[in-house]
Amino acid sequence: MKLNIKNISWLLFAVTMMACSKKNEAYKDLLEDGEIYYPGIIQNAGYRAGNLRTMLYWNPSPDPKITSYKIYWNNKQDSLTLTADSHDPADTATVIVPGLSEGTYNFNVYSIDAQGRRSIAVDLNGVRVYGTKYQSGLFNRPYNAGTPYLLDLINGSVRVQFNTPDSINTTTQIQYTNNSDVLNTVELSPDSSGVTLSDFKFGTTVTYQSSYIPQRNALDTFKVADVSNFAEITRAGDVTAVFIKNPGDPFYRSDNGNGKWGLPRDWQVNANAMNQDNNQGGGWSTDNGGCIHFESKNWGDAPLVNGKVFQTITLPAGTYDLDVVTAGYGGTIDANEVVATGTTLPDIDNLNGNSAVLALFHGDGGSIGGTHTLTFTLTQQTTVSLGWVVSGSVYTYLQFKKVALRIR
Repeated sequence: MKLNIKNISWLLFAVTMMACSKKNEAYKDLLEDGEIYYPGIIQNAGYRAGNLRTMLYWNPSPDPKITSYKIYWNNKQDSLTLTADSHDPADTATVIVPGLSEGTYNFNVYSIDAQGRRSIAVDLNGVRVYGTKYQSGLFNRPYNAGTPYLLDLINGSVRVQFNTPDSINTTTQIQYTNNSDVLNTVELSPDSSGVTLSDFKFGTTVTYQSSYIPQRNALDTFKVADVSNFAEITRAGDVTAVFIKNPGDPFYRSDNGNGKWGLPRDWQVNANAMNQDNNQGGGWSTDNGGCIHFESKNWGDAPLVNGKVFQTITLPAGTYDLDVVTAGYGGTIDANEVVATGTTLPDIDNLNGNSAVLALFHGDGGSIGGTHTLTFTLTQQTTVSLGWVVSGSVYTYLQFKKVALRIR
């Protein structure tokens, strides 16, 4: 059979044209309202984690036709609309999504124009929302158990000390009672190891509560659910090193001599006690490794009358115990261990019944040995002098090893 090539060509052309016609009809249906338009999408979308809520943010599209943004979550079961107030990509649009449960969410954000046409979705996946479960895992910043506080008894303040916190700690709130029975609050920042409680009332409880953020740019701060009690703050105990200089065991000399007799460093010595080495020394000797030392003049030349060695200090209000430790003694002695208000000690014949005297121990050759405790109470910050007033016959000596001051 002979084929007519010309006829076949026309047949193929007709079939092709029919197919094209059907395709064009299909696109015509799709494009019958004109070219499809998608509003511009948002850029740089992110979120800030919150407490049962979150903040979404983004840079707006420059598309001027956009009138709002539609945000969906929970598989598009929940949504909200945000009005487009700016088309400047340098601005930041934000929206709070409230009423969420603790967990992880995926959000879809659409740009919407005035005709209701919407853009391709921008997805924010893995958005964390925090709540009571997260809060229950938080703990208050631990205090420094080795040295929980430092006392400033002169100023009546306490510095409470804490360990280094977790990196997402934002603050620790500390509450304490002052001496006017007023509850004060101070804040401890995470980059500080401690904070001072001014005018602290001893015997009262200090509490503290820390706050954290779950993420660096979090929207909300979470407080630890419960407050904690700080270590008990007490000023009871030995405060010798705080208030008394050169308290002994041994006592150190202030002069540059190398002989037996000298003067005690940081203590006042009156002329009557400075009766050795041509009145250049006295009140201190090298005995016992260094001690407060009263003695009759050159041992047998003349008796000791109204010799004084004392130190003047300022103490805050409180009840104190001064321990005085005798070293050696001998002969006929009129010895007085004294605490008195003011910058000196009364003379030996003016001790009894003197209102300036806060505490007094009187001893002689039969009772001066050992350790004696002088107790006194101050109702306010007071300058006091403490030490010894001594008289004795010739061939008499009296030595003291150390003193110690305790506060109750």
